[in-house]
Amino acid sequence: MQSTAKKFWIDIKQSIPAYLLILPTIAVFVIFLYTPFINAIRISMYKYNGIGELTDYVGLDNYLIVLKDPKFYEAFFNTFKLIGADAILSISIGFFLAYVLYRGIPLKRFFSTSLFIPYLISMVVIGSIWRIIYDPTIGPINQLLQLIGLGEWAQPWLSQYETSLPAIILTWIWHTIPFNMLIIYANVMTMPSDFIEAAEMDGATSWQKLRYIIVPYLLPTLLVLLLLTVTTDLRAFDMVWVMTQGGPGGASEVITSYVYRKAFSSQNFGVATAASIIMMLIMLSITLTSQFLNRKKA
Repeated sequence: MQSTAKKFWIDIKQSIPAYLLILPTIAVFVIFLYTPFINAIRISMYKYNGIGELTDYVGLDNYLIVLKDPKFYEAFFNTFKLIGADAILSISIGFFLAYVLYRGIPLKRFFSTSLFIPYLISMVVIGSIWRIIYDPTIGPINQLLQLIGLGEWAQPWLSQYETSLPAIILTWIWHTIPFNMLIIYANVMTMPSDFIEAAEMDGATSWQKLRYIIVPYLLPTLLVLLLLTVTTDLRAFDMVWVMTQGGPGGASEVITSYVYRKAFSSQNFGVATAASIIMMLIMLSITLTSQFLNRKKA
């Protein structure tokens, strides 16, 4: 018994340097992640306008207010429309561009660099640029339509209920394509050349090499990009707020702009915090489900 206790204390002493090394990281997590999260849960259970002490306890009423609000569901479905379009179009176009670069084209380095530029521009700048592009009077889209005789197709793209969300989705996809292209291109370049050489020796066509070698090899990468697309698009805010502020009439409202509006326009921080926690639980469930499915396949 004494030898076991002695061994235990020896192990503890030997582990002290390791614990000291990870202590700063633990402290950062506690201060900047866990403490704000616990405080957010606390705020979500109070009627709170952001000023003074938390005194008006309402329990889970803020969560019920969010879940009964039609505007929340409109923002929720708009967010998943953005995710769906981004996942399908952005990853597909990024894959196509990566494959074109992989096959080789003239001025390959120039095109790979220039295609990545949209991703380097901040969301606020992109939103401001595309707001001008969509402008019904000075915007180049409507001017081009007028020029080619399709003036009846000209629209107030961002101030019309039917077109505001598609216009934002198009802009968002334009921004995310370069990232997907770069990740796919970087991974396809790591593929062993033996695979392609063996297929060529067997007389495989370009389509067969793409379908049976390249796509299966990139499948784990595509799944990771899909997960990143979902988690990133759930946090979409800057571009939406700059371009439309969720309007007109909530047509382009997303979950993050809904939270922002509740907090800073309605001064209802309790409801806003409850909505943000619901959004976090959605993100967490998607991430855990994805990890579970990946482990099951492995």
